[in-house]
Amino acid sequence: MTTTEIIGQVTGIIGMLLIIFSFQFKSKVGFYTMQMSGNLFYALSFFLLGNVAGSLMNFLGIIRGFVMMQKPEKRRFWHFVVLNLTFIAATVFAATVGGMGWAALLSFTAQTVGTICMWYGNDRTIRWGQLCLISPLWMINNTVVSFSIGGILGESFNMISTIVYLIRMRIEKKRKEACKAGENGV
Repeated sequence: MTTTEIIGQVTGIIGMLLIIFSFQFKSKVGFYTMQMSGNLFYALSFFLLGNVAGSLMNFLGIIRGFVMMQKPEKRRFWHFVVLNLTFIAATVFAATVGGMGWAALLSFTAQTVGTICMWYGNDRTIRWGQLCLISPLWMINNTVVSFSIGGILGESFNMISTIVYLIRMRIEKKRKEACKAGENGV
């Protein structure tokens, strides 16, 4: 492994730690600020590991974070359109000029689905998007396109924590239903 690749791996691990730490924040501003910091380190990591598409998509994730920090009533539909058009332009650039080819579609699809889920979804929709599409696509990117230790560990954490969240919500729902049935004399 070259010095550049080692630095790329270390920055990826730092990015992963920042993303994991972001879930400790209760405020949306704290959460997105930490997420954007993690995206910055991931962008640098992917760049150093030679993954132009992954780097661009994480850099654009920083911009998406600024938009998503806004209260929903302050967001405009054109923000959503511009974000997704920018993802498309960056993907075309990464696929052609950056020499990434088909691999650019992995990070593009993950970021686009993530943006759609964040824009329109509630916590549950976001979690299902994360589990079914976003994390698996980034996991393929992190293992096949650029072997990113921080990326692999980060997506593993995302998938495990999402599964735990969904199980907790199901248990809570059943508990509420049981309490409600008890109150109704059933």
